[in-house]
Amino acid sequence: MNAAEVEKTLIVYFGGRPQYMGSKLYKIGDMRVEYMGSKIYKVGGARIEYMGDKLYKVNGERVEYMGSRVYKIGSRRL
Repeated sequence: MNAAEVEKTLIVYFGGRPQYMGSKLYKIGDMRVEYMGSKIYKVGGARIEYMGDKLYKVNGERVEYMGSRVYKIGSRRL
């Protein structure tokens, strides 16, 4: 899962308007996006976790995949 797919998934999950600074995602709605290296680490107070290159948890909720696409985060279908 590349960085652009992670960004799109998080924008859909948090449901805010994305704001960019240069080519990096800076905010989703009113929530600030924080990076650790090249990966998104936090959105607002929600921690983003990865397992290898794949998105693993968002705010403590497990990410489920169908094939290579994100299907669910927690109980919420995307």
